[in-house]
Amino acid sequence: MTVRTLLCLFIILFCNTCASLIWQSRRLDKRYNHRVQSQEHRSRPSVTVTNKDPLDTVPNGGALSLSLSPEALRIAETIAPKIGVLTSTALYFAPAAAVLSAIRADDIGDLNPFPLAIMSVVSICWLAYGLSVRDPYVALSNLPGCVGSVGYVVGILPLLRGTSALRTTQGVVLAGAGVILSLWTYLGLSGASAARISSSLGLFASALFIVLSGSPLTTIKTVVSSKDSGSILGPLTVAQVINTALWSMYGLAVKDRFVWGPNVVGFGLGLAQLTLKILFPAKQMAAR
Repeated sequence: MTVRTLLCLFIILFCNTCASLIWQSRRLDKRYNHRVQSQEHRSRPSVTVTNKDPLDTVPNGGALSLSLSPEALRIAETIAPKIGVLTSTALYFAPAAAVLSAIRADDIGDLNPFPLAIMSVVSICWLAYGLSVRDPYVALSNLPGCVGSVGYVVGILPLLRGTSALRTTQGVVLAGAGVILSLWTYLGLSGASAARISSSLGLFASALFIVLSGSPLTTIKTVVSSKDSGSILGPLTVAQVINTALWSMYGLAVKDRFVWGPNVVGFGLGLAQLTLKILFPAKQMAAR
């Protein structure tokens, strides 16, 4: 896979994501406004004082939610995920520069292939979960990652020849694909309810996302001993912190524990990686 091919792929995916986001945003805004008007109409005859927000909806994955005013809830439910789609796209595109640089140099260098291998599996799992609960924000935010992350793995595999990381990367992708396909097959043939299918997919995607968020820390021993955080990608870490903060807000607003749960953990892991980047700057950057 050439550098030009990867760049064209990323541009196409980004344009597709923006167009889909604009279309879905208009559709969901109309649905939200209709729901607000309906709830306001129903609440007019009532004189009972309650602390429960009338806009609260039935939880998708859990009962914990944000206690916000209607306007703040609207921001958390509509604006935060819209930005989240863009930050998720940025998160998936963050390794692009490092991958392209490695391909050009024909040398893997300090690039850690493990997060890229996990990313290819995680993005597919989250896309499946987003489709199962019919959440366009979750689905759209992971669509570019499905193609982009597979492109990363395809691009770096030739660079891993003769290294122990080759088998690890291949094993992660193959094992992840095997488990995903087996899970989908079992859920599809077992006659499970839609709620059970969504819960199973959400639980599996959440677990893998936590692994992805902490995967850069697999080199923490090397980072501390060498006092060089070159193996931790700065753009990816920054994108992770911003992205997980937005999706945590959205998940709490719509009461979906499979969204806010792993993102809260990912936010903490991202902060840990940022701390390492600050304490142990990359030597190449420091030399500049």
